[in-house]
Amino acid sequence: MYATTDQIEHMLSKLAISVPRLLTENDGMDFWIEYLQRADQIKEQAGLDNYDWVASRIDEIPMKYGVLPPSQWMCC
Repeated sequence: MYATTDQIEHMLSKLAISVPRLLTENDGMDFWIEYLQRADQIKEQAGLDNYDWVASRIDEIPMKYGVLPPSQWMCC
């Protein structure tokens, strides 16, 4: 069974709150490994109907802290 929108919002909020600590405790790729593991757990619970919305939100979270998500690393 997939999570409700409210449950997903709560998980995303917890992920956002964890970013400063993750950035402090992890350098470079270690941050992304930890962050994306947590993000993947949320995506798994989102289901296909919410997947794109959740993926976008997951990409937006680190950008609030000046960190580009992997989806933004490659440019034209």
